Amino acid sequence: MMFNKEPMRCGLIAGLFLLFSPVLQASPIAAENAPAAAAAEPTGTGDLLVAPTRVVLEGRTRAAEVTLSNKAAKEATYRISFTHLRMDENGKYTEISEEAAKKDPLSADAMLRYSPHQVTLKPGESQTVKVMARPVQGLADGEYTSHLLFRAVPDVSAGQDVEMKTVQQGQLSVRLIPVYGVSIPVIVRQGTVSAQAKLSNAALSGKNLTVTINRSGNKSVYGDVIVTDASGNVAGQARGVAVLVPNAKRNVQVPLNAGAAGNLTIEYREREEEGGKILDKVTLKSS
Repeated sequence: MMFNKEPMRCGLIAGLFLLFSPVLQASPIAAENAPAAAAAEPTGTGDLLVAPTRVVLEGRTRAAEVTLSNKAAKEATYRISFTHLRMDENGKYTEISEEAAKKDPLSADAMLRYSPHQVTLKPGESQTVKVMARPVQGLADGEYTSHLLFRAVPDVSAGQDVEMKTVQQGQLSVRLIPVYGVSIPVIVRQGTVSAQAKLSNAALSGKNLTVTINRSGNKSVYGDVIVTDASGNVAGQARGVAVLVPNAKRNVQVPLNAGAAGNLTIEYREREEEGGKILDKVTLKSS
C-alpha cells in the first residue's frame, strides 16, 4: 500500500443550514488540490486533520486506515461519504453529478466499503476509518478512483457569528453556518498497471515557473516538482502533485525563491515514501 503520510487540515466549505432541513452540500476541498507551497504541512482553517491524504490499494493490499483527529477545543461530529470529483488540467477539482459518476467506468465507488460512516471526537481525540476494496470479477486492468469526503456536521447552537435572514412568506429562518470538509482520493489498482511522465512547456512567468506534466499509461502519477538553480540550490518546489487517470496532462505553477537565476533544472520525482525515483527532468536555460 502506498500513500502520502502527511496530514491535511480540512478546508472551509461554504454551506447553508436550513432550519428543519439538512445542510446543502457544497464543493469539498480536495487534499491534492491544496496550495503547492503549503502542501508539506497541515493547511487550512478547519480543526480536522486527516492522514493520509491519499490512499492507494493494489496487489494484495485491499484495506487501509485513515485517521481523523479533532484539533478543536470542543467536541465535533464528522460525516463520511463519497463525493464525485474530477480534476482539470490545472489541478482544480470540480464536482460532477451522481448520475455522471454512475456512468464513469473508472469510478471505484462500487468496489469500496468504509466504516464507520460518522464519528464524534472529543477535543484532541483521534479515530481511524477503515477503507476496503473488493474488485469485481472480470475487472479490466487499470486504475479506479473515488474520493472520500470528511465533513463536519454543523452545530446549530453555535454562534453569534451566524447570519440570520427571514423570508416574510412562511417566516423561514436561514442560518448561514460554515461547514468544514476535506476529501481524499482512494485509488484501486487492478492487474498490470504502468505510467510514464514527461515534462514540457517549461517557462518563467514573473516570479513563478510553469511546466506541464504529461502522463501516459493506465495509472496516475504522483510526486514532487523540484526546481534547482545553477548552484544546485532548491529554487522552488511543488509537493504532492498528481495527474490522475484519465487526464493526460497537468499544468503546474511553482513559486520561485527571490534571487533564483541562471539555468534552472526541473525534476518531477516520486515521493520519498514511494521510492524517490526521478520520473523526468528538463533544463530551462536563462535568456
